[in-house]
Amino acid sequence: MKTMLSKIFGPNWRSSTSGVTTVIAITTAIAIHSDPSLVAFLPDVAEVYIIGISKLVAVVSGIVFALTVKDAAVTGGTVASTVEAEERINPHGDNI
Repeated sequence: MKTMLSKIFGPNWRSSTSGVTTVIAITTAIAIHSDPSLVAFLPDVAEVYIIGISKLVAVVSGIVFALTVKDAAVTGGTVASTVEAEERINPHGDNI
């Protein structure tokens, strides 16, 4: 499964899948909330569970996305963590 997700989304598959899941869950929750007829054919108990689960999935996947997304200030971004990285970012030092 991990290999398949890596092939589809690339090396950042964790943040990509959690981001896509968040968008789908939020869209589902908003659609059902704005038009309850989408789930009107289901028993009332099932409607409540579906709405609750879509909101829960949105919150949990949003938290996972926030924890897995990489900030530009970490290694590989704009802030150097090693001497070598500092030289790559600022090859002439602070003398410019």
